Amino acid sequence: MPIQNTLLYNVFLTNMGIDKNIRFLLEKLLNNYRENKILYLNSADSQYQPSFNRFFNHQAIIRNNMFFNISNILSEIGVEVEDVILKRPDIKQFMSTKIEREKEDLFYKNLKKDIELKEILLKLVKIDNKKNRIEVYRKHLNKISESIKANKTYSVEVKEKMFLNT
Repeated sequence: MPIQNTLLYNVFLTNMGIDKNIRFLLEKLLNNYRENKILYLNSADSQYQPSFNRFFNHQAIIRNNMFFNISNILSEIGVEVEDVILKRPDIKQFMSTKIEREKEDLFYKNLKKDIELKEILLKLVKIDNKKNRIEVYRKHLNKISESIKANKTYSVEVKEKMFLNT
């Protein structure tokens, strides 16, 4: 994008009342929700314990809902969501075999991604001044915090079982 167009675009965003840092974080959040949903679905596919499978699937549904909340916010501020979504699939996520996935502590892997989401949401709460968007971020923060607690608990449980079985 030429410098003139970038400058005009930044002026347009400023006039629209959206800080470019907020937009950047929203775009990052949208893509992270998408990746996180895929990670939870892959985790569910590799789980044989029904309670863990339900947990992973439920978290994927929550991430999908969060994805649509953020895509609505981006649409409201005039951003084409299709332009924001990363077109390239994460080859590591799609190509990992079931054997590799079973060796990993999937709860810990999801926990790390949830912590990343939480950090982005905390930044948005600090810099965004629109009350309705802050409410959405806070709702997401609550759900992500619940997921972080559950992932920690399940991760410990899985590690204890692995230790007892060795």
